Order: sequence, then C-alpha cells, then structure tokens
Amino acid sequence: MSLRKILLMSLPAVLREGDSYLDDGHSFHLGVAYIGGLLREKGYHVRILDCFAEKPNQRRTPAQDSEWLEFGLSDDEIINYIADYSPDMIGMTIPFSCQHYIGHDIARTIKQHFPTIPIISGGNHVTAVPEKIDPTLFDYRIVGEGEYAFLGLVEALNQGKDLGEIPGIYGISKEQCAYIENLDSLPFPAIDLLPLEKLWKKGKRWIIMVASRGCVYDCVFCSIHTIMGYKIRRRSVENVITEIRHWKELFNVREIYFEDDNLTTNTVWAKDLFRKIAKQKFGIRFYVRNGIRADSIDHELLVLMKRAGFQDFMIAPETGSQRILDEVIGKKMSLKDSENAVELAHEVGLGVNTFFVIGLPQETMEDLQATLEYAKYLKQKGCAGFWISTATPYPGTRLYSYCIERGLIDPDNMDYRHLRTVDYLIHNDKVTPQELVAFRDKMMCELAPSPRTLISRLRKGFTLLIKDPAFFWMKVRYQLGL
Repeated sequence: MSLRKILLMSLPAVLREGDSYLDDGHSFHLGVAYIGGLLREKGYHVRILDCFAEKPNQRRTPAQDSEWLEFGLSDDEIINYIADYSPDMIGMTIPFSCQHYIGHDIARTIKQHFPTIPIISGGNHVTAVPEKIDPTLFDYRIVGEGEYAFLGLVEALNQGKDLGEIPGIYGISKEQCAYIENLDSLPFPAIDLLPLEKLWKKGKRWIIMVASRGCVYDCVFCSIHTIMGYKIRRRSVENVITEIRHWKELFNVREIYFEDDNLTTNTVWAKDLFRKIAKQKFGIRFYVRNGIRADSIDHELLVLMKRAGFQDFMIAPETGSQRILDEVIGKKMSLKDSENAVELAHEVGLGVNTFFVIGLPQETMEDLQATLEYAKYLKQKGCAGFWISTATPYPGTRLYSYCIERGLIDPDNMDYRHLRTVDYLIHNDKVTPQELVAFRDKMMCELAPSPRTLISRLRKGFTLLIKDPAFFWMKVRYQLGL
C-alpha cells in the first residue's frame, strides 16, 4: 500500500431551526492543523478541507430531519473536491457530539463514490464514544491525541507493519491511548493549510494556540481528560515564544486565543511566559478562550498578563453555591477565589468575564437563586461579562455517566445534536426544563451591562460593525462563548 496524499477534513456546522447563531461547527480546527503539520514534516502531501469555513452561509439539506440545519459545502462540492485532489487517505475530525450524524452522513457519501479510500475518524467525540462510530463507514478510529497515532497508522499501512503496535487505534491497538509527553517535539500546526482568509474575512488576523495539554482536575461536566489525560504537559516557554514569532512574521497576526484548559496553574511557568511575551513587544492582543482558574491568580500574574497584551480574561465560578461546587462539580476551588480574582483585576485594570453553569441534576431552585445572587455580587465588584450555560452531559464526562446510571438520559436513544450548552437534556423532580430555560433568560437579563456601560459598548460596537462587520461578529461570538 502506498499512502502519500492525505486529505484532512472538518465538518459543516449544525444548528437547530430557529437558532439565531451558528453552533460549534465554526471553530478554528487546530487539531487537524497539528496532524497536518506532522505529516507534512514527514514528507506527506497534505490538504485541509474546512467544509464550514469554505461556505459558511450556504444552507445544506440534512440527511436526517428538517428540525436541524447544516451550513457549509454541499455533498456534491465535497465529492468534487475529493475527486480533484484524489487523496490516498481521508482523515475526518468529529470534535463535537452535535456533529455525530453529519460526520456519518458525509462518510457514507464518500464511501459510495470512493469505496477504496480509507477514512479515519478522530476528535473528542470519537474518543469519548468510539463504539458509536460506525466501523463500516470509518476504516479506523483514533482515540486520544491524534498526531503520532495518525502518523503511525499511515506508516504502518505503508510498510505492512502490525497496527496493534500503534497506540490510539480503537479496537486494534494494544495501548488504547498515548499522550505526547514532549510537546516541543511536535512541529507547529499547519495553520497555513487552513482557509485563513475566509476565516479572517475582513477582520483582524487571529489564530488559536495551545501551550499545554491535559488537566489534573475532573469537573463533572468536562471531557478534556478523555482526549488529553489527567497529567498536565506544558511546552517550553521558548517553544511558545518561537511559535508566536513565527505566525507574527508569516501572517502579521494581531490576535491570539490560547485554548489551554490550564494556562496559569503553574504560575512560575505562566509568569515566565507572559514576561517574555511582553519583552518581545509583539503588538498582539491575547485572550484565554477557556478561561483561567481563579485560584491561580495573584497580583503579579495579572500585571504580567496586561503587559503581555491581555485586556481581559475569563474565570469560571460555575455556581454561587459552594455545596454544588464541592459536592457536585468537584472543581476543588472556593467561591472566594473568584471574588479575589475580580478584585485583583479591578486593581490592575484588566476586564474580567465569567462562566456559570446551571441545570445540574442535583441542583435546586435555591441553588439557582444563590448563583444569580452571587453573579450579581461579582458584577458589583467589577465583573463585566457573564455567560450562563446549561449543564450538558457530554460523552466522556462524569455527568454523562451519572445521568446514565440514574436513567436521566438514554445513551441508546439520545439525539447527539441536542448536546449543546443552550439545550437542556437532564430532567429531575426539582426544576423543570421550562423553569430552567426561564431562569437562564432571567439571569442573562439581570446581569446585562448597566445603561452607561451598555451605551458605551453599543457606540463602540456600532462603529466596529460599520468599519469591519466580519470582525464585529467574530468578537460577538467570542464574547458569547459560541
């Protein structure tokens, strides 16, 4: 077998009829870029097809039912692209559970037209429920971090070696998941293979980066450990600085979004990183998309973040009930830590925004009210932004297992497309779905910016919308956590 030309694919976006925004399918696909970078370094010819970014406003016809909408390249356009490139292998990422069905539908269409091309699936959803990924459509399923697993699979097939010796190939490997200890060993992701100009449109040039992988914590609703493990592995500060410089010189990037789950938990490493970023004077604005732990924050850290180019940051109190935080979520953090973070941010002159989650099966209306009151308290202390999500039992989380064990969800009859933080799937006798949705709306209204702040934001937002509409909507999606 000779596999030299590889096509890596990300899927169209999926959302529900009546939604006013595009769901998770619009994300910047760093995972396939990392795989592409490693394959390219090893001499393979690689392309990345982002089926959403190529035509984000084009409405597809779903193969399932009319309640759901799909946006991106049509099946015919995908097939024509494959025919033109003629790859030897196709790798498809299914990062979000809501893309489960569209991934299978597109794989089925590809198999009908190109039955001899092997298709590999990977991503968070595949890693969490590999047994739910149809082996008649996907020849191989990669679980865990995919870079070396994908490369090992390709090279083993080319050389006729035993696939069982390659970690991370579901149902075949002797070692099901392998985590990359030395992240510096990876080449930089092949971001240049992504449709950057279409992602940027007329907006500022932005990219996503990760400086660490893994998480030692086990919050009930988080599945990051499923694909990246419980051990935190960090790149060297020098390696991160070199990558920032690389993209600055190549593309003149203006904004970088760190997508780490634990960017600041090692404060010595984090302070060194921010100090050296500041020294380089990149002229880049930095963000933390997933936030930072409030208990890792001190005055020096925030000063260094501001010098490095951060104007604000996110924290996740999650709830206003310490009982829920300790006994249900398991975040191993005090609400006092979030209060301290807001106070320090105000002293340093950084904005701070927050994530909250409501609708956990053990939550009562009293707990919900405590969360609202706590959020209002943080607002009084200077917190500027709030995003409230509904608890979602993603596969691979403790919440998913809890709900299955108690019959709150049926994994065999669950519509994966409902696994979004704006839907409510968990039913209990304490709070009805209607009450929860109404309470979430109430929180969003009561936590809206004050009139003076709102007028200022509207004025600035209107100016940006006129001058740069693409960048305006990108910022809106970021602020809403979409």
